[in-house]
Order: sequence, then C-alpha cells, then structure tokens
Amino acid sequence: MQDIKNALIKKLSLFTPELPVYDEAVEQGMQQPCFFVLLMESSQNREISRRYRRFNSFDVHYFPHKDAAAPREECELMAERLYSEIEYVRGLEGGYRGTGMRHEIVDGVLHFFVQYNYHVIRTKDPDIKMQSMTQGGGLK
Repeated sequence: MQDIKNALIKKLSLFTPELPVYDEAVEQGMQQPCFFVLLMESSQNREISRRYRRFNSFDVHYFPHKDAAAPREECELMAERLYSEIEYVRGLEGGYRGTGMRHEIVDGVLHFFVQYNYHVIRTKDPDIKMQSMTQGGGLK
C-alpha cells in the first residue's frame, strides 16, 4: 500500500512540479493550489491457493487557487489531466494501473477517486517430510 501511495505522490510531483503534494493532514500552512493524497480503503480477497488480490482506493484532493475567478473550471481542467497522468504509476515493487477512476467537485475542491489493484502470492509453508521409508516387494 505504501509503495502505491509513494508512487502516486511521485507521479503527481513529476507532472506538476510547481504544486506541493501532501500525504498527511495539514492543519495550517497549506499552500494552495496543492494536492492531498488520501488512502480511502484497502481490502483483500482470496483467489486460488496462495494467490490473493488486494484493492487500494485513493482520493486525490486538488485544492485550486484561493482567489481563482472560476475554481470549478480549474478543478475540471485538472480532472481531465489526472485521468491520463495517473492511470499508470511505477513504484519500487512494480507498476500499477489505475481503475475505476471518477471525480467530483465538492465545495470547490476536486476529489479524484482511483483504485490500484494487484495480486499477492504468499510463500508456501515447507512440507513435513517423512523420517524414513522402507519399500519391500517380491514376485509370486
């Protein structure tokens, strides 16, 4: 989960280097415009044998300029950019593809929702081996 969050923050920082990206709640001193990345929900489903599928839902907040003449329009333009820019992110553990992307604008703040899913294969426990075995046979 942290690898995906770091990859998403890095991707946002690369395509908009002039905007700060926050990943923790900022009480005061937040510069606008900026991004805020929030992990909304994580879950895991068991598939076959040792294979699991993990789901990670993120909400990327975009706070427009404080004194913007048309903050809704600024949010809509940023949403259009985010659809293409954060579809693929690359972390230390591999690449991730964003699915279920959607956005909404609430109280002048863009909420861009994206989900990054991936598979996990758990290591197999070592089998218990027999101590000794004798085999006998003969012909009749």
